[in-house]
Amino acid sequence: MSHKKQKFDLILVFMPAFWLLSTIPAYAYLDPGSGSMILQVLLGGAAALVVILKLYWNRFLSLIGMDRKKRKMQN
Repeated sequence: MSHKKQKFDLILVFMPAFWLLSTIPAYAYLDPGSGSMILQVLLGGAAALVVILKLYWNRFLSLIGMDRKKRKMQN
């Protein structure tokens, strides 16, 4: 691995960590309704991601050459 690639990877790892650790307090109130909405959005996004992966999984496998139908036909 080149020196530039290693340096870029190091920056890519430490920049988000520095950003998360250097936050200041917001002094804001998060009521239960807002927390519930945030949780609902996160769970809905995760469910949508699972459905999308399930729908396109066979296409992905055939793209990388691991199609089940082709393997069954060869055997």
